[in-house]
Amino acid sequence: MEAIGLILFLGFLFLIIVPFTILIVVIIVKGRNQSWKGTIVDKLENTHTDMDDHTTTNLVVVVQIDGGREAKIAVDRGRYNEWEVGDRLEKAKGESWPKKINSV
Repeated sequence: MEAIGLILFLGFLFLIIVPFTILIVVIIVKGRNQSWKGTIVDKLENTHTDMDDHTTTNLVVVVQIDGGREAKIAVDRGRYNEWEVGDRLEKAKGESWPKKINSV
């Protein structure tokens, strides 16, 4: 009887962890396969306080991609402080993050 419980537990664990892992890998690979150039048009800093008084700050840069579409990119504090509105960014295929290619 214990073997059946263990098999069911491992089966459910497998059904939850494997699809989640595959989803994360697909998202990472898709992001790394993108390449684009664009201009930062806005910087957003949103602060949220939960019911336990924990404050979370989300930092986002809005990039106007050459060709028309707009992308919002969540960034860390270092990139947020380094990049300014008007800076040009280039995301090369295979790279995780875009790089600043020039300033205004």
